[in-house]
Amino acid sequence: MLRHCKALAGALLALFAALLAPAACADDRPFLATTSAAAEEDDDQVWSIETTWQRLGAARGVSVAVEYAFNPTTSLQLELERDRADGSTLRGASLEFKHLFNHIARDGFGWGIDAELLFERAAAQGWRRVGVALTAPLTFQIMQGAALLHVNAGVFKPSGAPREWMRSVAIQGEAWRRTVLFAEAAAQGEQRLLHAGVRWWIQREKLALDVSVQRVREGGQRESGVVLGLAWYDLSW
Repeated sequence: MLRHCKALAGALLALFAALLAPAACADDRPFLATTSAAAEEDDDQVWSIETTWQRLGAARGVSVAVEYAFNPTTSLQLELERDRADGSTLRGASLEFKHLFNHIARDGFGWGIDAELLFERAAAQGWRRVGVALTAPLTFQIMQGAALLHVNAGVFKPSGAPREWMRSVAIQGEAWRRTVLFAEAAAQGEQRLLHAGVRWWIQREKLALDVSVQRVREGGQRESGVVLGLAWYDLSW
């Protein structure tokens, strides 16, 4: 276990050194900008609910994401968010479809496709579509299966604006009992994101608490903040 912890810490440092990186579109908690291609074998006709509160500079935001897994490789997610900054409020929504083409437990890696529609609503205005995103997630088992390495590449096409390329790399691994360390670096257009933290399984594979820090750079501006998340998995009705 100590060997795995040291290896994971080294990988986290290497990841940050390799890429200053995005607040991209699609993501899988505990990440903010990275999608996983690791199929969970028990995700068959189950629901999950993920809630997030985050602060970035003077801005505050909350989000709720509800996902339904038709089977371990195919899922649909609806996410609603509300952001407040400079006295104004912006609401957002996204509808995301993800399909994986193989099982990581069998092949040692997973890959797939993720498509997302994004909408927003400013104060006193109606909802409008702001863009569509397409991402190709790739996930590897590393450290003899003790950790996962995620690599994403994709494109975001804003409505009425040129497309933006997206990329991210992330790592996660269990450092000690019920405790997972994670980190990601990503880029979308001119925006760069660094994000790292810890996930504690209150009830393993069922209920998780995330605590992390983030740093975003765009142009000459830099903002830092914190992220808190609570997620419930394997829910059935």
